[in-house]
This record gives sequence, C-alpha cells and structure tokens, in this order.
Amino acid sequence: MKLIVTLDDRDGMMFNCRRQSRDRVLNERILALCDGKLTVNAYTAQLFADTDANLTVDENPLGIAKADDWCFVENLPIAPYEEKIEKLVVFRWNRVYPNDRRFDLKLEAWRLVSQSEFAGYSHEKITEEVYFR
Repeated sequence: MKLIVTLDDRDGMMFNCRRQSRDRVLNERILALCDGKLTVNAYTAQLFADTDANLTVDENPLGIAKADDWCFVENLPIAPYEEKIEKLVVFRWNRVYPNDRRFDLKLEAWRLVSQSEFAGYSHEKITEEVYFR
C-alpha cells in the first residue's frame, strides 16, 4: 500500500484526539496524488466531505488496504502495518504543535527519494517527503 501522513517537526500527528492542523491546498494535493481514490477512517473522511473523492471508509484502513491502495492516516498506529507499506508520503507542517500521538515508524529504515515544498492555504510552507523501502 501507499501511505500518506501529516506530521509536525517532532513527528506529532494528533493532540487531545484532534488533528494538529489542516490545509485545503494540502487536501487537494493529496487527492491529486491518489487520483481521488483514498482509503481512510471516518475521522479522516470528514476532511474530504465536500469533494468528489472516491473514499473507502473503514475504521481499520491499513488492515483492509491492498497493495496498490492509497491510505491517509491521521489517528492510528502505523507500525503494526509497516510490512504492507511500499511507499510513504510525509507532509510536514514545518511547525511544532502540541502532540500526544506521534508517528511510530523509524524513517531511518526508509529511503528518501524526493523532497519538495509548496505553499498551502493556511501554511506558508508545507514539505512533501517521499520514501520507499
């Protein structure tokens, strides 16, 4: 599967059961990346409610994802599914937010193949990092 996550500068994902941030330009970029077809849980599906996205919504999106599926995870442990992940796309907010859920993979085990920056709507700079096994 191909996994998308959003992280702050300390690899934080969530705080107090809420996403740290959101950005509509980033959401558009995510949908373009996966051609509008994305596997998510109900919490993350809310981000795409006003779009034409073809969402598969399941409370265990990593568990049901097949090899070519794109998953976007905000509030779930990832490490138990690491062996299923072939490609990892990390979008960094380039800020430090409070967090109580952190990204649980070690990126040292992955190969960074590209890195680029773009301007979001509410974030002046978002960094996109693409990793492969």
